[in-house]
Amino acid sequence: MNKKNLGLVLLLLIFISGCSAKLSEKKETFDTKGIEYTFQLPSTWESASDYKVTYSNEAIFGAKDTKSNSTLVVMAGRKESIDLDGFGKRIRKELKKQYNYKNESDIFMKEFKVGKYQGYKYTLDTTFDKRASWLHLYYIETEHGMVQLNFYSAKDGNYEKRAEIIDESARSVKEVKDQGAEADDDEDSVVFENDDLSLSLTGVMNVAGESKQKLLALRYTMTNKTKNQSITADQWDTLIQVNQNGETLTEGKLAKDNSILDIPKLIQQKAKEIAPGGTLEGVTLYELKDDSDALLIPAKDAFKNAEDVPIVVLNEVEKEGE
Repeated sequence: MNKKNLGLVLLLLIFISGCSAKLSEKKETFDTKGIEYTFQLPSTWESASDYKVTYSNEAIFGAKDTKSNSTLVVMAGRKESIDLDGFGKRIRKELKKQYNYKNESDIFMKEFKVGKYQGYKYTLDTTFDKRASWLHLYYIETEHGMVQLNFYSAKDGNYEKRAEIIDESARSVKEVKDQGAEADDDEDSVVFENDDLSLSLTGVMNVAGESKQKLLALRYTMTNKTKNQSITADQWDTLIQVNQNGETLTEGKLAKDNSILDIPKLIQQKAKEIAPGGTLEGVTLYELKDDSDALLIPAKDAFKNAEDVPIVVLNEVEKEGE
């Protein structure tokens, strides 16, 4: 092949590569909290069914790139429950702590508009499924909701082009229907509460333990409902017992080489005090006996009418994500 022909081939390959980055014509749908959304994936991506395994049961949609080790996980909530004042800067400050950045300015942040509503983008250097990745994190406001899109993009030769089409995908999010908060199916929600506090289970996943045994990670949010008394965030450990086949599960230790950055942080902050009206997240790890269902048993003296809650244990250890 002469140099002229080789040059034509290279130009053709570059042209094809440049044109391949486009959105799919198909509109994907997901819904939560009574709100239904649509958006378009990049054309080389396809929806995945294991997103709760990959991330946590907070996830409502997932997808993977067929051309690279890149993954999308979507979560969403109603925006009336979110403080939108200073939202962008507040999220950046939290990301600095969570991802161990020295300075907030080291985290790329961009504010933009999607129609008349606000959008935010952050780019972080992290890992996903034990691979170095760029996390393109989006928060897209809609009429009634706030959608969070976590695009974990592989660090390869195409990451810059991929970032462009990921941006188009995130900006394609649209709210199409709102049936109201009361229409949300709370059948699967697990909340234990009394006059003083509320414990809400927000995530269930399997992770590898210190000796590679399988651990059950239960992530929760604790709210201090008192008016003038601070309480520590470790109440889950004293008020909730986890059993498997009639045996109480003991607390486990996370593997040192884990890539789930926020689990150690959530474990540590359980010792913090929560001010009246405040909320804090925590997580507790349990050593599993086998793959049978676990049972959450709330302290009956603390939660008078609370019932025991079965938790399905997955057959495989979770892929470790952020």
